[in-house]
Amino acid sequence: MYKTISDRAIFNPAVSTAEGVTELYRQERLLKAGALQNAIFNSENFSGIATDEKGIIQLFNVGAERMLGYTASEVLNQLTPADFSDPQEVIMRAKALSEELSTPISPGFEALVFKASRGIEDIYELTYIRKNGSRFPAMVSVTVLRDAQNVIIGYLLISTDNTARKQAEAEQRKLDQRLRDQQFYTRSLIESNIDALITTDPFGIITDVNKQMEALTGCTRDELIGAPFKNHFTDPERAEAGIKWVLSERKVTNYELTVRARDGKETAVSYNASTFYDRNRNLQGVFVSAHDITERKQAEEMILSLALHDSLTGLPNRRLLNDRLDQAMAASKRSGRYGALIFLDLDNFKPLNDTYGHGVGDLLLIEVAHRISCCVREVDVVARFGGDEFVVILNELDVNNIQSTTESGVVAEKIRIILDKPYMLKVKQAGQEETTVEHHCSSSIGVVTFLNHEVGIDEVIKWADQAMYQAKEAGGNSVRFFGA
Repeated sequence: MYKTISDRAIFNPAVSTAEGVTELYRQERLLKAGALQNAIFNSENFSGIATDEKGIIQLFNVGAERMLGYTASEVLNQLTPADFSDPQEVIMRAKALSEELSTPISPGFEALVFKASRGIEDIYELTYIRKNGSRFPAMVSVTVLRDAQNVIIGYLLISTDNTARKQAEAEQRKLDQRLRDQQFYTRSLIESNIDALITTDPFGIITDVNKQMEALTGCTRDELIGAPFKNHFTDPERAEAGIKWVLSERKVTNYELTVRARDGKETAVSYNASTFYDRNRNLQGVFVSAHDITERKQAEEMILSLALHDSLTGLPNRRLLNDRLDQAMAASKRSGRYGALIFLDLDNFKPLNDTYGHGVGDLLLIEVAHRISCCVREVDVVARFGGDEFVVILNELDVNNIQSTTESGVVAEKIRIILDKPYMLKVKQAGQEETTVEHHCSSSIGVVTFLNHEVGIDEVIKWADQAMYQAKEAGGNSVRFFGA
């Protein structure tokens, strides 16, 4: 058997001429064309339908029979591909092509092959209707068949069942929609959280935030993403240390920081944080939930203030006085300067309470606190010791005790004079007009100087108290120094 034309020419002298070789080439092309035609006709993988120039089916391959449910004998020389195409889709295609190509196109077979007949590549999707009435999406490619004179003699429509792809696309759309829904629900959950939520990469760079974090910082989400987490806190080193701690321990709770907004506003937050990972357990970063604890902090400060301050006058109470006196002694040790403690008691306070009641007495105590505070420096301390007793701590006097005694005596005398002035107290009782109560109330004052921690806090207070009683026993409205 000859494998090539050359072999046939060599072993067959009858075809060794040029005309013979040309004839052999023609025969081989015919054989190949026939083989191709047989392959198309017998293929079950795609529908092959060949028509004449008017669209009447001339070839209906095995794949077309399988897809459409017709036998070749039922369609050859009888039907066109438009007869088992969705009529509405054919009408819509004709209308669309008429507008696209600015020429009227009939809603039939012409609509299926018009572009191809004009030399325009045409691959489109169309719904085919099987013999049993069932429908399926098909992808159709149209090729024009021409004779040797380039005249159209027919069309070849190659189609594949697009059902599996359509189903896959539908499933993918469902998956995409579920993913979008999940992302929407997740985002909604993040945005509806009352706490500021932040995610960072393992290097502390912000990767996402919610609107609460935007509100805390005064920055937009775009401005925050990509910025270092630590940049938005008053203590960047502590913020950075917090991220490192989470990466080390995988979880951190109640870690307090202060957020600084763009406009300078500061907000105390307590954050809980943990590391998070992808599905392969690869570290992705840190998830932070920061809760605004400003109100809690204010409440704590208020509680502490109430615990350390007199509720009536707002002055430090006895508990805070001890702390401030200890600090004054420590400062005296560092500087070598004396401090002084002034202890005073009002001389004529009880008659006011007995006559007008404790409400009016409270008004006088408030005024006394104000007058004393006006006589001292900001570095000094005025405290209410209890009842109508007040204490003043004078800080950082002189390194010489005599000079310090003189300075403290000047302040004590200033206090005595201002407290000896009449008090005009505005009183308003229920159902009555406001009245003014005038009262005279002097003070007895004791003074003691101290240096370092030569004696204890209680001892200094006791000495000042003793000096005050000396002033009281002398008739009041006077100043006495301990040991003088």
